[in-house]
Amino acid sequence: MSSVKKDRYMFCLKNKKCAIIIKIFLIFLFLATHQNMSLTSAAFSTQETIIPILTYHNFTSDESSSYKINIDKFTNQMEYLANHDFSVISMSELVAGLTSDVLPYKPVVITIDDGYKSTYTLAYPILKKYHFPATLFIYTDFIEKNSHSLTWGEIREMTENNIEIGSHTISHCNLIKLKEKETNENYLNRIRREIFLSKEILENEIGKEVQFFAYPYGIYSPQVTQLVIQADYKGIFNVNSMNNINTDFKLFSLNRQIIFGQNSLNSLIQILNQLPLNVSQIFPYDGIIESNQFVKIGAILEGDDYNTKTLNMKLGGAKVKFDFNLKNREISFTPDPLKPLIKKSYIVSITAHDKNSQYLRKTSWLITIK
Repeated sequence: MSSVKKDRYMFCLKNKKCAIIIKIFLIFLFLATHQNMSLTSAAFSTQETIIPILTYHNFTSDESSSYKINIDKFTNQMEYLANHDFSVISMSELVAGLTSDVLPYKPVVITIDDGYKSTYTLAYPILKKYHFPATLFIYTDFIEKNSHSLTWGEIREMTENNIEIGSHTISHCNLIKLKEKETNENYLNRIRREIFLSKEILENEIGKEVQFFAYPYGIYSPQVTQLVIQADYKGIFNVNSMNNINTDFKLFSLNRQIIFGQNSLNSLIQILNQLPLNVSQIFPYDGIIESNQFVKIGAILEGDDYNTKTLNMKLGGAKVKFDFNLKNREISFTPDPLKPLIKKSYIVSITAHDKNSQYLRKTSWLITIK
């Protein structure tokens, strides 16, 4: 073979080899990308995903107060979510994601309660700026009541721009409290109206299905919950101040975290990263109406991902002196025989620091002493 032919042969051979290598690389890249997408989706559907649902009430250009947050502070919080890769999703997207077990990276839901005018004038423009969806839980008696309340026109406009509407009853009443001299039959008829009719009013006004319900004051009982389910809501929300987790969610008991006006950005970060404190049992059970003012309250903890030395227990926001049995991991509080529990509703919360991070683990539930 002449040197010229040999050179041409070697050139073609090299080009063929290169072409084959390129083809193999492209096939590998496609498969790897396809596999990565599948693995990513699988990761979202199988790994433990924390889902904070943030709850706001009122907004102001002035100094913040308990249920009223300064709009600059709210803006900073939304900016933090946007700049730290949080996926702000709607309530419908949350329910769909929980049902299908496919959620986006770092999901967060924003809710706003009651129906204050400042939702439209102050918060809504910020939500639009960041393209964040939100759900407004409205009690219908408040709408167009005065200059501080939303109008139906404003509500309808927002529903056309990424805002969902949920029911917060008609009058924002305590759903487990009977009025003076009210019979049980009259009580049931009244709260049934609060739950069913509020949905009907909202749907008639906005022309869309109302799928979600939030308990006024975060107070409920098994009886109230059953009525809400009968009214055909798709999700029910409390304010038990803990995050949700995709591996143990309950559509009719979704937890929300109230963001108070005094909350610093750091406290919001702590809330966003709060982890579940796993339990195998709580006592008494969630939503119970209990007549015993000396009832033992507590939980059986699971796992070893928390620091036992940092365990803390609160009842209605106040620290209580608890007992902890390391052998069976029971943490409990029993009222002093001379200090019965006051007859009211309490959020029970148990916290401990996570062993592997700076964040808290938490479990909480509602009980009512009546």
